[in-house]
Amino acid sequence: MKTLTKNVLVIFCVSLLAMPTVYAQENQESKENQGNRPQDKPKQPDKKKKDKNKATPMSTKQKKEKKAAKKPLGPEESKVYETEDIVVTGTRTKKLLKDAPIKTELIGADEIEAKGAINLIDAVDFRPGIKVDTVCSICNTTGVKISGLPSRYTLMLIDGMPMYSSLGTTYGLLSLPASDIERIEIVKGANSILYGTDAIGGVINVITRKPGKDLSGQLSVEGGMFHWKRATGYTSFRKDDFGLTLNGTFATHDRIDRDGDGISEYTGYDQGSFSAIAYWDIAKDTDLTLRVSTIIEKRQGGGMGSFLEVMDDTDNRRAFSESILTRRFEGGARFRCRLADWLDSETVISSTYHYQDSDYEGEVYVADQLMVYAEEFLAAQLFKSYSLVGGLSYRLEKLRENLAQADYTYHMPGVFIQGDWNITGDLEFVHGMRFDYHNDFGAVFTPRGALKYALTDMLTLRAVAGTGFRAPTTFYEYSHGVAPSGYRLVNDAHSAETSINTNLSLALDLGRKLNATIEGAWNRVNDPITVENTSSGQVRVFNVDGKLDVISTEAEIQSQPLKWLFLRAGYGYYYYIDNADALVSAPPSHQINFGIDVNFKFGLKASLEGDVYAPMNLRKVFGYGYNIATKNPKLADWLDPSNADRSNPKRAWSPWYALMNIRIEQRLYKWFSIYAGIDNLLDYHQSDVETPLYFPADENGNPESADVIYIWGPLRGLFFYSGLKMEV
Repeated sequence: MKTLTKNVLVIFCVSLLAMPTVYAQENQESKENQGNRPQDKPKQPDKKKKDKNKATPMSTKQKKEKKAAKKPLGPEESKVYETEDIVVTGTRTKKLLKDAPIKTELIGADEIEAKGAINLIDAVDFRPGIKVDTVCSICNTTGVKISGLPSRYTLMLIDGMPMYSSLGTTYGLLSLPASDIERIEIVKGANSILYGTDAIGGVINVITRKPGKDLSGQLSVEGGMFHWKRATGYTSFRKDDFGLTLNGTFATHDRIDRDGDGISEYTGYDQGSFSAIAYWDIAKDTDLTLRVSTIIEKRQGGGMGSFLEVMDDTDNRRAFSESILTRRFEGGARFRCRLADWLDSETVISSTYHYQDSDYEGEVYVADQLMVYAEEFLAAQLFKSYSLVGGLSYRLEKLRENLAQADYTYHMPGVFIQGDWNITGDLEFVHGMRFDYHNDFGAVFTPRGALKYALTDMLTLRAVAGTGFRAPTTFYEYSHGVAPSGYRLVNDAHSAETSINTNLSLALDLGRKLNATIEGAWNRVNDPITVENTSSGQVRVFNVDGKLDVISTEAEIQSQPLKWLFLRAGYGYYYYIDNADALVSAPPSHQINFGIDVNFKFGLKASLEGDVYAPMNLRKVFGYGYNIATKNPKLADWLDPSNADRSNPKRAWSPWYALMNIRIEQRLYKWFSIYAGIDNLLDYHQSDVETPLYFPADENGNPESADVIYIWGPLRGLFFYSGLKMEV
């Protein structure tokens, strides 16, 4: 592996040095230069000149920008999303990013492509306050933590509509292809006032690619280590008032057994997805958007061998493997209409069906989940300085499982209202409340208030205090791993999880040369959920006495010192008070991240990003457990608890470690590019330090059956890939 790493790095460095020389004559302006990061924006007017000509507290340019932000956007104005950085998630109305009263972070399509993201999880990784959370080493079920809170408190939206819950959250986030994404908006802190259940830690809103003005298309194919193959095709066109976008992706990856014990740490999968988005501009200020998507996946981890070999080996491999067949269908419709000059209406309806046919360590598990969401939303400009948004929503969830006693049907009607008062040109106050009624957990009331104050033209202070809630479901969102007694699930939760959140941030904007933000937050979760294995062999979900508090401080700096160079760095500190033992995966106390992007006129682009993690308190989360006594263990050795080494407990703390990814792309012609990248450049793997497998200790210190959830580091080492891309 060291030799391979050295050779790959040599080839990469030579390519980087040679490409500018070969293609320096091709001095064409790249399409990719239009992006949604500071380095991609048009050059801003000279600050001094602007101040000199300013006749009122708000400049003419600022008034025009605010007026433009209120105007509904059709497909022909899609470029506005790139050049003006308009966001919608924090307030449900269009705001320029720098003017949004609720702090919002933006990840654009160019940034997603530059980093070589494969899916939604890759797209949000390596960001301040974001940690990708893998909680099972043989199926790789994955979530996203925001500001140190468990991933179950992150609400994932597609075009503002909730699409993931319970069963769908387990593997669905790995299935949304990055090629489907136009941009991602991240709002940290409790946001249940606008979005209802699950929005305790924050909201990640995926805005999908919409039809553009001209006919366009893209085809990319790539391959890499571990028999990685991926093909993605995208096309978009518009004729008169109608536009259509089609996107298809196929990907396959082998299982990886780094330590050679016969049990994979990285899951193998075959995955295909297809989506279509249709846009119809019915009349002036009236439009309809339809989206349909389907995903089919076969996933298997644990025992090594072919899919059928693992399933047939009932004595060994099947008993320590998970084989999962998934079919997922999504559909959504959005109808927008301007009822009057001061009143806009939006009607939304979406449906998601997720079906799973699985074999969990010899237990055949079949489940299906249906989600339906409907909302009527109004936005009114009542006065020059005061606007109001509000609406009615309804959310239905059904889950049926062949092994569970936790089947449920949830009905959640809700009503919400929020006001936005521009008190002066520098001071803005957002305030509102929401009321939801859950058929099992009763009424939930969630107010919020936010204040934005422009201290100067360059310095903005934001303060938010809000509440959130979450309706408990089943064990998928809390814990995952081997359950030798089977999966007899029981939901004994008696109330919804509720939270209080305060957030204070200070943003410095000096144009493309420097942007900096520092923020502090306190999150408290009441009646948190956890799970336990009962003496009767059940997996029980229940509310625990106590509270979960997470106090965080995060900072980020972005700079574009040169036209072709963009730099960013971030830091997060997290302090946990977990009296309820509600954390189910290892949380970091310190997290450092950085990124470097270059984009030359002659078609060369390169991206380097990294994360550094401080030690995590593993014993607090996973409890006491033992490593295996057998030297060079095999799968069969992990099936016998008598092989536990009582003199060799699992680590109490993880070590410091760092991850880095690099990607380079060269445009050879206007329509043709080649690229290559390395993920986990340092080839750091948890199994080189300790395996994610362990024998948990019972209350008397005796080893129990082995589990696969002692995870704190990456489960795939260095990964090299390359590909080509054609676009029109």
